Amino acid sequence: MTATIAAWPGLMSRETAAAYLDCSPRHLDQLQAQGLVIPSKAHAGKRFLIEELDRYRLSLEEWA
Repeated sequence: MTATIAAWPGLMSRETAAAYLDCSPRHLDQLQAQGLVIPSKAHAGKRFLIEELDRYRLSLEEWA
């Protein structure tokens, strides 16, 4: 499921953001609905900042 991208863009579509988090777009929608990932408004509609995705990713607990 993970896409290989040489340099992830700073502003991502739903599909790209889901690939960055290694989850499905539907799961990303659930994270957004729970307020765990907050999208930004952009010229092309809803987009996800890489900093926001990193904030969420770094907030996750490590697997023990």
